Order: sequence, then structure tokens, then C-alpha cells
Amino acid sequence: MIIRAARPLLLVWGLALYGQDASLALRTSVTYNTQKSTLPLSESQRRQADELGRQAQQASQAGKYGEALRDYYHGLAVMRGASWTPLLELASALQAHAAHSLVEPGNQVVVTLSPLYGTPPAEGVRLSAAAFLVPAGKEAGPLSLGSAVAVDPAALPLRIAAKVPETAAGDYKVEVRLTPGPASAAFVKSMPLHVEALAKDVQQLHARVAKLVKQNGPALQSAEYALTLYDRADAGEIDPTRLHWRSEFAAANAILDDLDAGRDPFAHRRGDMRKAYRSSVDQQLQPYRLFIPESYDGSKPVPLVVALHGMGGDENSMFDSYGGTLKREAARVGFAVVCPKGRDTASMYRGAAEQDVMAVLAEVRRDYQIDGQRIYLMGHSMGGFGTWSVAMDHPDVFAALGPISGGGNPANMAKISRIPEYVVHGDDDRTVPVTQSRTMVEAARKSGAHIVYVEVPGGSHTSVAAPQMGPMLDFFKSQAKP
Repeated sequence: MIIRAARPLLLVWGLALYGQDASLALRTSVTYNTQKSTLPLSESQRRQADELGRQAQQASQAGKYGEALRDYYHGLAVMRGASWTPLLELASALQAHAAHSLVEPGNQVVVTLSPLYGTPPAEGVRLSAAAFLVPAGKEAGPLSLGSAVAVDPAALPLRIAAKVPETAAGDYKVEVRLTPGPASAAFVKSMPLHVEALAKDVQQLHARVAKLVKQNGPALQSAEYALTLYDRADAGEIDPTRLHWRSEFAAANAILDDLDAGRDPFAHRRGDMRKAYRSSVDQQLQPYRLFIPESYDGSKPVPLVVALHGMGGDENSMFDSYGGTLKREAARVGFAVVCPKGRDTASMYRGAAEQDVMAVLAEVRRDYQIDGQRIYLMGHSMGGFGTWSVAMDHPDVFAALGPISGGGNPANMAKISRIPEYVVHGDDDRTVPVTQSRTMVEAARKSGAHIVYVEVPGGSHTSVAAPQMGPMLDFFKSQAKP
């Protein structure tokens, strides 16, 4: 939950997060600990924040994620000097979720307010909710989506429905403003919304995919993923305003054009590409991002880097963030790079997410000449944790590791003692303390591993990543499995 100034007398609480589950609690815990390390707190605030964080962690471990979220939100209020009143407790508990995040012009937008956790009944606690359509990146003011309605804590969830104007194509935020009175500050729940007439495009793409479904090959799966992506964005799982939908559908149709003509759409492609495969975990399509260097001609094997994104990211993060450094450095050294999606944004690359990593690796090895002695694994933040944990579960696969701003279980370092490592961390990391890497490096050295440890003075959680990607790939270049 984040508080930020927006307009006079307006407090904005939270993101459009929904789902009372372990992932939401884990993501909130990262925000919580980062804020606790960053904000200037009094001794009293710090004591309360420590205690509430401890209670939240215990609740999470017991599977009581609603209780954990309440403790985290209480602690965040303490850290910002806000009184944890029954009103604030209720406002913090309410989450807003749009039934559809992709809406046709002239259709309804439907928002549901529901509680993340139970709140005790309190006399005199009153809230009203009003929805607004706020254009993204425009000077135009918000558009009211109807009159305010009373929020009855005993009658939740609350459904708010309103028609989107026929002329409202574009990117928006839907803001639900919760106010206790006419002249009071508002608690704002916001979520992204994209308005565009896409139904016909989706229908046509469905029909084309259905004609080729018997092929069920990897290229068809990459085209079909455009429909899965649309469904996920519509459900609010990803931000629908981040994508250009007609371009996504055009790319899928171009793949289908090649398949209709009997051509492999990816046979001669080089550079950056988006692909997908059908997971054996749940038979769902999962995406990955792939970079094949221009120097690759299939006549000799190419080294491969598997790059794992951080919490809240996806298969695009390692390529699109960090100023494009990873692709640029991979092109320089002639490496292929593949970026799986970590299943859930807070998976920590455990369970099904770990299977995704290994399945994507198998996909790339099937489709390209990959040097089996020179497969490398790296990642940032959650991806740094995943680098160590995945390697520990598959110690015979990787020729070198590159965890950045990560951590793990030092007791298992002996499992990967033969794998060289290039470890990076900043000593001013407020999200993952530098002690996490120090502990892992110490355990690795005791097990006899070859370690290059780069601890950046004054380095933050994110600032250390991009500058070390080039040196890391140079280190990888000199490593091969015996």
C-alpha cells in the first residue's frame, strides 16, 4: 500500500491489487520492509512497525493472509504518522476490481469493492464511494461515472456500474474515491482501464487459430498467446494500458500467415522476439521472451543465458528495463538470452514457476543449436533468489550463475559448489539487505566454489544491476562446464 499526494485533500491508498493470497501478502511485505528501511522514523514508530511486521509475518506463515495485510497496512499508517482509526482500517481493507479492464466504447465499466480482511463493527463509520474515469497522460480532468453511493460494511461487496462514453477510446485510470463526508479527504482505489473497439479483432483471431489448432505446434502457440494475453489483461492480471493491442494482433496474424503458407515463422528471425508454449503444469499458455544474436546461423552451437525477472515483473522486464543493457551486451558477446515469466509475479521461482524456467530452457534447446556446456543462469531481486534456488535443484545444467541483489539458503550452497558465480549487491540496498548475498557468498567460498563478488558501495537495490550485466556476461564467456 502506497500513500502519495495527488490533489488537495486527496490521499491515494494502494494499487489495484486483488486476491487474498500469499502472493499479495508477499508483495506487500516487500513494500513494507522497503518503506521501513527508507522512511525517517521515530523510535516509537520503528518499534510499532517492527511489532506489526512481526505479527504480519506470523499470520502469513499460518496462512492467514487477510490478517497479515491488516497488520501491514496498520504498520504503513504508523510509519506515515496516520492514526489507525476504524475509518482508516475500513478504507484500507477495501479493494477495487474491474470486471473487465478492456472495455468497448459505449459499454459498461463495472467495479466491485470488496474487503481484503474483516473489520470490527464501529459506530459512526460512514463512507461513500464515487467512480471517476481519469484520462492517462492528458490535461483533461476526470469524468464522473455516476453519483456517490453509500458503503455499508455489512453489505459488502459493493458493485458500481456506469457506461463509458462512445467517444472515450484510450487509456484511463478508474478511480473509486471513498470519502467519509463532503469536505473530507478521499481514499482512492485506482485501476488501469483501456477503452477500444477490439471485439471484432479478437473474434477474427480466434477463428484463424481454430482452423490451425490441429497443428498445435510451437509457432501456433505463440500466435494463440495474443488471445491469452488479451484475456489476462481483461481480467486485470496485467496492465492493459501497457500494450498496443492492434500491434499484438497484427504480430499474431503474421505468424498465422506464415503457417498458412507452410513456412516456419521463426526459422530465419534474429534479434528480439516474443514466444509462448503450453505448460505441462496446467496446459495453459505461458510466455517467454527470446533474443537470438544476428551472428547465429545454426551451423554451430551458441551460448545461452536464462534471465529471471524480479517481483512484480514478467517475461519482458529483463529486456525492457535496465536501459536495454542485457540485449545490448548479449549481442556484443554473441549470446542468446531467454527470459521466462515467473508464473506469478511473486512466485520466488518455486514450484510451477521453477518448472516454467526449465520448460522454457527445453523449448529453446529444441528450436536452436544451444551449447549444452555453456548455459548460464542469472536474475535480479526475486530473480537473484531464483538463480540460486533453481541452480540448487538442477546443479548439472548450468555453467555459471549471476545472482543480483538476491539471497537464498546458504545451507544448500554445497550442492552448487562446482558452478562459478558472479554475485552482485549494493551495500545500501533497502529492499534485500546486502547481508543476504554476503551470507551466500561466505557459504559458497567455504564449499570451495569459484566466486566473484561485487559489492557496490552506496549501491541501491536496482542501481547495481545494469552496470554489472556487461562484466557478468564477460565472466560467463570464460566459463564452460567440464
